[in-house]
Amino acid sequence: MAVSARLLFLALAILFLGAFNVQPMTERQAQELLPMSSDPTWNLLAKTDVGYDDKTGLYSATMPKEVTALDGQKVTVTGFMLPLESSEKFTHFLLSKRTPTCPFCPPGEPDEIVDVTVTEPVEWAEDAVKVTGTFGLMDDREFGMFFKLTKAKIP
Repeated sequence: MAVSARLLFLALAILFLGAFNVQPMTERQAQELLPMSSDPTWNLLAKTDVGYDDKTGLYSATMPKEVTALDGQKVTVTGFMLPLESSEKFTHFLLSKRTPTCPFCPPGEPDEIVDVTVTEPVEWAEDAVKVTGTFGLMDDREFGMFFKLTKAKIP
């Protein structure tokens, strides 16, 4: 029940923020003062043109060939964890270029977030983690999620 409640709260927070198409200014300002991943994969993903339709409340993404070429490939990326499960160890989390500053807010823009599913449960880490898995493309326009890593591992 706790996991379902947390996921629901996270989804509502993302929807709420998505409805305004902005990350709270105070959160972004706080993130600018915190560590950020310098992994070059984030620069590649940032080439994705992300849009937001105020009328439908949906995101869109136009990905360059360099990004679509990663689909199905083994990729390693370093970033910060935002767990999506309410337990000491978990298998599903968001990986962000930026240090999360709010446990229920998206940690960045859609091109700064990867949905990760690991093969073995992991514990939360405050510092950046290196994750290797199969890169995939998503089309979750409602939540602005366009990238995923499956069958992932943290060495």
